[in-house]
Amino acid sequence: MTTKDEQVYQVSVERQKAAQAAGNYDLADLPGALAEPAAAARVGKTPKQDKILAGGKSLGSVARLVPGSALAVFGRPESRWAMAYWRRTGALAPMTELLSYARQLIGMTPSGALVVCLCGHAGQGPCIPLWAPRDQVSLTVQPNDLVLRFEELVEDE
Repeated sequence: MTTKDEQVYQVSVERQKAAQAAGNYDLADLPGALAEPAAAARVGKTPKQDKILAGGKSLGSVARLVPGSALAVFGRPESRWAMAYWRRTGALAPMTELLSYARQLIGMTPSGALVVCLCGHAGQGPCIPLWAPRDQVSLTVQPNDLVLRFEELVEDE
């Protein structure tokens, strides 16, 4: 939960039971700035099988929001779509457009409000993210999903 003093929100990560996707992929399979999160983890079938790819020591530490940060969930298909778009733009796609491919995108404004991002897929005109306020947020993940945390991404409206 968020407190006025520290403004940190531990996001609940709910695992869906699904077959493990074939093959593994890593941050190197993501385009541009998506491959450089502050923290990242690949979800396993069980918590013991989670793999920390950058920052943090566990999926729980990756899924911790602080003011200005955002969490994005990318499955294999979303990663491929973002990479294809990035290539089509000549590797010039802005971060907002790449993030529009995320299965889930949640964050915390600099003032400490929890938000969920609603935005259309990239490639259909400019993407204008709409950060909708929420009292609480959570992530729903499947085995082999990437959970990425980016700092200084969410702004106050």
